[in-house]
Amino acid sequence: MTADRRATLMSLPGVRILTRVPVPPGAVGITPTMAADRFTVAAPDLVTANRAMTVLATQASASGWPADVRFATPPRPVIGAPDALVATVRRAIPDATLVAAPEDGAPLPDGVDAVLTTVEPCGDPRGAAVQTAEFSVLARPYDDAVALDVAAALTGCRIDEVWPLTVADPQELVVFGAHLLGGPLTHQLTDLGARWSGELTTAPRYRMTVLPSTPAKPAVSRVPDGAAGTALYGQRWLMSAAALGRFLAALPPPMQLGKVEFADGSWRTAFSCDAAAADGTDISAYGSWPAAIAAGAVPS
Repeated sequence: MTADRRATLMSLPGVRILTRVPVPPGAVGITPTMAADRFTVAAPDLVTANRAMTVLATQASASGWPADVRFATPPRPVIGAPDALVATVRRAIPDATLVAAPEDGAPLPDGVDAVLTTVEPCGDPRGAAVQTAEFSVLARPYDDAVALDVAAALTGCRIDEVWPLTVADPQELVVFGAHLLGGPLTHQLTDLGARWSGELTTAPRYRMTVLPSTPAKPAVSRVPDGAAGTALYGQRWLMSAAALGRFLAALPPPMQLGKVEFADGSWRTAFSCDAAAADGTDISAYGSWPAAIAAGAVPS
């Protein structure tokens, strides 16, 4: 570990690196997917433990992570839980499907995203685990973000930047319409393990029109040099390389992915459209797809 990273880690209050010893009472522990020696990052709370893991992950190699790693828990996860934790899960994750927890030490059944246990975790020795004072969350190897999301939901905390994003080479995609959070096609991203990562605005060089599709979608295209354009609202998602490839392969024409210029001067991979096909109703003046829908400018 470099001196800078060691100093950053030591600046986080109450952080300890444990090997082959239990997490201290009252602490939270993150045990990452490991192919070799196991260790656990213990901290006073889950947010601090995630920050500590992020520091450690900055010096790790992404070579061992699968190309289809998930960066988020599905919106409707399948969780194995003992009877003592069923009510807790129902309150914290009401859309979860609950199944019986497997015997301690048994692998996760097919189709189950995470398993909860009230005892010292004893699942896949290479899998991910998050321990709290009341329970542990176990997940498959490299489903570290899934385990962290489930633990965060159950403990009532919010973690936007999970530590695997630091090491597992996430790919970026900016969306403008039906794939916005809560939109009718959001599931096409979340089904691939994509993680919502904030809002941003394009440079004022674009226009937005309505495509004749079901559900309705916007066509975002760059205006010619010298022409008046508009800054458009978008949202950023992060996903694995394999997920982005599958998403692109299923994209219907005239939709396409390309580089779009944003207000901060960056160029990012985003939804765009062949300008020749962007001949529908121009809704650029609304500045965003949700605003155009709210104004009744998008056919239902």
